[in-house]
Amino acid sequence: MKNLFLLILIISIISCEQKTLKSENEILIERNNSIVSKNFKAYNTADFDVFESTISDDFTFTLRGELDISGTYTYEELLKTAGAFQSLLKNGWKGNVEKIISGVNGSAIVLSGEAEGVNGEYNNDYIWLYSINDEGKVSSITEYLSDLLFVKQLYGQEICGEKKTMD
Repeated sequence: MKNLFLLILIISIISCEQKTLKSENEILIERNNSIVSKNFKAYNTADFDVFESTISDDFTFTLRGELDISGTYTYEELLKTAGAFQSLLKNGWKGNVEKIISGVNGSAIVLSGEAEGVNGEYNNDYIWLYSINDEGKVSSITEYLSDLLFVKQLYGQEICGEKKTMD
């Protein structure tokens, strides 16, 4: 009986010391969170060598909305468009990550931007949807933002019309 108790005690100690194994999904989610964090940090600090190292050869960036610059871009086209965007800002743009939500095929970053546009404060809110391929590279980013704030603060266009209510 004493030996049985000792055996149970040893098995209990050994089983408590074993690390819990992560599921394949948990590993992919952690990987994607890390890739997206690295990619966005590189973009936010204009470290395009690191940014480029995180993207796939067939990478695309899509800006959703009705702006004249809305559309889908290759990496090279994105660099040109980002340069045009920067020309509308007085001191550059800084994105502040509010939340990253990662899944097995990609991630979403919820962020707020800080900038001084040519027509005043431009603090827009964004969502960037990331798709990550099997090799762990960013294959696409889709950006959502407020078109109205962009047009007003960066293009200097006034938004006309009466505010509509549900009454």
